[in-house]
Amino acid sequence: MVPLLLLFLLLLVQPLSAQSLEEEMRSMRAEIQRLREELEAVKLELKTRSVSDDLPLVQAQIQEQAQTKVEASSKFPMKLFGTIVSNTFWNTREPNWLDIPNIAGAKKPGLQPGSFSSTMRQSRVGAILEGPEIGGMRVNGTLVMDFFGGIPNFQTGQVMGLPRLLYGYVRLDGEKTAFEAGQDHMVLAPKNPTSLAGMSFPTLYRSGNLYLRAPQIRGERLVASGDFGQIRLVGGIMAPVAGDFTNSSYEFVPPNLAGERSRVPALQSRVSWRATPAGPYEQPQWEFGVSGHYGRERYSTGTIPSWATAGDFDATWGRFGIGGEFFAGRNLDAFGGSLGQIAKSRGGFIEGRLAATSRLSFNVGSGTDRLFDRLKFSAPLSKNASVFANTIYHFTPEFGAALEYQRLQTTPLNNSVRKNDHFNLTFVYSF
Repeated sequence: MVPLLLLFLLLLVQPLSAQSLEEEMRSMRAEIQRLREELEAVKLELKTRSVSDDLPLVQAQIQEQAQTKVEASSKFPMKLFGTIVSNTFWNTREPNWLDIPNIAGAKKPGLQPGSFSSTMRQSRVGAILEGPEIGGMRVNGTLVMDFFGGIPNFQTGQVMGLPRLLYGYVRLDGEKTAFEAGQDHMVLAPKNPTSLAGMSFPTLYRSGNLYLRAPQIRGERLVASGDFGQIRLVGGIMAPVAGDFTNSSYEFVPPNLAGERSRVPALQSRVSWRATPAGPYEQPQWEFGVSGHYGRERYSTGTIPSWATAGDFDATWGRFGIGGEFFAGRNLDAFGGSLGQIAKSRGGFIEGRLAATSRLSFNVGSGTDRLFDRLKFSAPLSKNASVFANTIYHFTPEFGAALEYQRLQTTPLNNSVRKNDHFNLTFVYSF
């Protein structure tokens, strides 16, 4: 019945090509780079023109820039952007999060299972700032927030999504070297499935897709480049977030928990081999990466390690694409590993992509996270498995819609499998 319903809905809604936040920022930086090159060309041309010849050209350039540029108090270019995201969803059972399910819960006695609602809390706003050049490296910064920070304690609080810091970092970009400080996607396991329904938390989170945005200081280096492609290294330190904050109320200051009590940062690194991109902010046609993580957590019973190794890949051939990640590790609850539990687990995800046209795309994938060494590291939940399929259609570069289906299965240690079918209709408008 569910597959037939999914097929019927897919036929009703014409599908789309997703634009993630990372892709959005890459395109904006490319635009800023283009404007910078145009400005340099204008300066060069001004050197060879008389004042009377220059005036109409300068006026035209000023008029053009006034339409595309926002100036910060520092007088450097600033690009404002955002995405209005509408999610309308339906669940058949009892997931933990209604709009982005990642754990299927048990049936609640006396209540009819299932839910339906709509939310705007995945909407986001941000700014990209271009700064001066320091020692041959260009300074730039990014600040992005969404409204996935919870809801207030009010009778209609579900329509009052609270702001949440998503990205906030400053970068120094050189020809082969870059440095970054601030909150960004962790270095470990950077890939995510293609989806418009999972922007604030990615699709397949806790089903094989590790994810966390956290404060960090890192360096990036292009080690080698040639006909064989590029070899890149990324490494740094990250705030030791243990994922053990369980207070249901808000705190004014971050508490001193197991990660902070370790008194050492988490270490992460990644080495990747990829095709040489067409431009500085373009996606490569293929990429393979290996990454690792090591941290410590101090509890009253002693200090325990947190570690992970992961491999990722992505490739595109014409209209077809494939990508995925695989990992194994211990105490990865902060990243959505081990189903958010203190345990050992292994898992991963894989997705296939089809760009039917420049506007229409189809994506399908699956992921799993399974505990191992359970006799030594017991936990209430032993396995999560998900499959998803979506179709995305862009009516214009700014406005698009998507229909997504996700099947989630959560397996407790001593109980029957819990299931949930999730349907999500998404509309996005980027500005």
